[in-house]
Amino acid sequence: MILTPKSALLVASAALMFVGTGCATKRFVRASVAPVDARVGQVESTAKQNTADIDQLEKQVSRAEELATGAGQEAKSATELAKQAGTRAGEAGTRANGAFSLAEEGISKAVANERSIDRMYENLDNYQMLREESVVFGFDRADLTADAKAKLDSFAGSLNSQKRYVVEVQGFADPAGNPNYNQELSRRRATAVVRYLTLNHNIPLRRIQMLGVGSEQPVADNKTKAGRQQNRRVEVKVYALPEAKATAKGETVAKSF
Repeated sequence: MILTPKSALLVASAALMFVGTGCATKRFVRASVAPVDARVGQVESTAKQNTADIDQLEKQVSRAEELATGAGQEAKSATELAKQAGTRAGEAGTRANGAFSLAEEGISKAVANERSIDRMYENLDNYQMLREESVVFGFDRADLTADAKAKLDSFAGSLNSQKRYVVEVQGFADPAGNPNYNQELSRRRATAVVRYLTLNHNIPLRRIQMLGVGSEQPVADNKTKAGRQQNRRVEVKVYALPEAKATAKGETVAKSF
């Protein structure tokens, strides 16, 4: 087909219009889509940040739960310890009360014993010596001779009928040698007599009073051999309350010894 100049102009105009319209549409599309893409990107970025924040929050919550659990366990342990402490405090209080009761009982007994001792010593002032015996020892010796044992046997036999009595034992030495040594030697001699009376004749030790005097209070002249021998002695005396006074004092005296 042969186009006329007028037809060709119309075709060209139409083509230009089509091309122009296409370009305008693309620009419109780009102009419209670009903000959406930007918004979508922003949303995605925010979503990622929110996800990260949520993860962090979950970690914090988990840590808080762990801490809470640990605190709960510690609180439970503290409660158990408090209960145990309370139990122990109660036991300690019970023991303290028991100790206080024992202390009060001990004080009461001590007071009673003190009164008993006071009565005993008051009664001792009324005691009278019933018998005296003296046994001698060899030079620098503290062992009992056969003669000394025989005298002590006779002395102990005289106590069988006695119910309330006190035995006094005093040891002596001659002045030869060191005074401190003589003091100890006199004590050993007195101990030998007390041991014999308690073990061989069952005289209660509580009834015996003992003292080592040393070389003091000689009974004979230390310038002679015979005199020094007499001074190496142990004196044994028994004291008892006269029967009439014992009856007058009643049972209190009987319980004193």
